[in-house]
Formats: sequence, C-alpha cells, structure tokens
Amino acid sequence: MTAGASVAALWIVLAPAFAQEPPPGSVGKVPERTSAGSESWHELPPGGPAPRTADGHPDFSGIYFPNSAGRQVQRSYPIDPAARRQFDPKVTPEEKPVLKPGMQEKYKRPRPYGECIIPGTPGTLLQENSLTWPMQLIQTPGLLVILIEYPMDFRVIHTDGRPHPKDPDPTFNGNSVAHWEGDTLVIDSIALDNRVPNFGGWFHSEEEHVIERISRPSMNYVVYQVTIEDPLVLAKPWNSAPRRWSLSVVPDDDLDEFFCTTNEEPQEWQKEGRPQSAF
Repeated sequence: MTAGASVAALWIVLAPAFAQEPPPGSVGKVPERTSAGSESWHELPPGGPAPRTADGHPDFSGIYFPNSAGRQVQRSYPIDPAARRQFDPKVTPEEKPVLKPGMQEKYKRPRPYGECIIPGTPGTLLQENSLTWPMQLIQTPGLLVILIEYPMDFRVIHTDGRPHPKDPDPTFNGNSVAHWEGDTLVIDSIALDNRVPNFGGWFHSEEEHVIERISRPSMNYVVYQVTIEDPLVLAKPWNSAPRRWSLSVVPDDDLDEFFCTTNEEPQEWQKEGRPQSAF
C-alpha cells in the first residue's frame, strides 16, 4: 500500500461522522459529529415519491451519502450491512472491465500529481463505493451541479440536450452534456484526460466515452449507473452496477472542505533543481 493510500485508509477509519438525527428536544442540526448509536442504524425506507421540479422532472437536489443509511458511515461502525452498501452484488453483480489483449501494459503509467486522489469522470463517483464522504446535487432548469466533498470536486452539466462542442479540450471530468429519457437523466461525457485512471486502476484512451444515468425512484434515494465505452482499450463496454445513494437524514446538512495534501510535487521539484522557495 502506498503512503497516500495508507493516509486515505486512515481517514476512512478515523474521520468523524456527520451529525445524526437531532435528539429529542433539540432544534435543527446537531452541532457535533458523532457515531453514537450506529449499531441501530438501518437502511432508510423509500420515503414516499420523489419531488419534482416545475417542468415535471425528478428533482435531484440534496446531499447524499454513498450508502443506504443517510449518514456518513465509517468502516469501524457496527451497523446493519444492508445500510452500509450501495448495491447487493448477489442481486446486481458487477463484472470487471474486459480489456483487449495487451492494453493493460500499453496504457499502464505512473499515477500523476503525487498520491492524492485525482478528480475524474466517472472514477470520482464510482470510488464512493469504498469511501464515505457525501456529495451534493443542485438542480435548476437546464442545469445539474454535482459537488463532491472528497476529492473536492465539482461538475456543471447542462441538461437541455445541447450537443458537445466540436473539439473540446481534454479535462479530468471531460465535457459533459445531458438529456432526459423519461425520469432518467442521461449524462454523456467525452474529451476525458487519459492521465487519470478509471475506477479499478485501468487507464483509458482518448476515445473513452462515458454515459451516466441518474434517477430518483423515491424521496430518500437516487440511483447512479455508468457505462464506459473505449474501442481502443475495452473488448466490450463496461457497465457498473446501479449504485443507490441515500438522502442525508440531517435536514440542513452541509459539505465540508477536505483538502488532500500528501502530493509529492516538492520531491519532484527538488529532483529538477527548482529553488526551495518554489514549494
């Protein structure tokens, strides 16, 4: 395990949990983060129908956790396994990507920019299956904003069905546009920087194409599913299991800042002979 991975794992175990439901007699958000009572946490009920926007689409707005508990869940918490997971692999198994012969070695490369997790589509959201931090969706007419606490990242996605620009510059999150298919928002992303590994550690080519689908079947849940196409690397498209995220049980919950500072640029700059004042 790398030093960065060790630090990330330590955060997963030691980072404090988000506030739980206010105790009897309290008003508003509990000012203290605590894991007290985690042994009694269970899978949230559906919670009734999903809210809708004025134009009739499901409203995804809210803070969600990558589990079914509506709370930040650390590995050490003795909670109901059903409340911990995003999907049941016995019900919706997730196959590993099938790479073309030789592609693993051809596209293998050192991870850039030190040991911190690098934001990228779709890895930032897929890795939430093993992390614990929340994400916030903000929906307005024609726009969806996705904010992720760790790694601190954001995406602004137009949902009015517009096409991609003709020649977008590659970025870690790519160029994303979206359209509605019934009650499902379909996000189409291209121009994804291939220096960032996909979820699972495999690198993609410049021809990668990512399709994300988001739906809100009920008040307390949204469902996120991904398809990755890459004709140069993958023998066939890869489909994730549908991951279910739960709405925070704290009515006025907020995201926190979470900066990763274990990057190794200073050591790299020293090798290049840069002055000490540069880092």
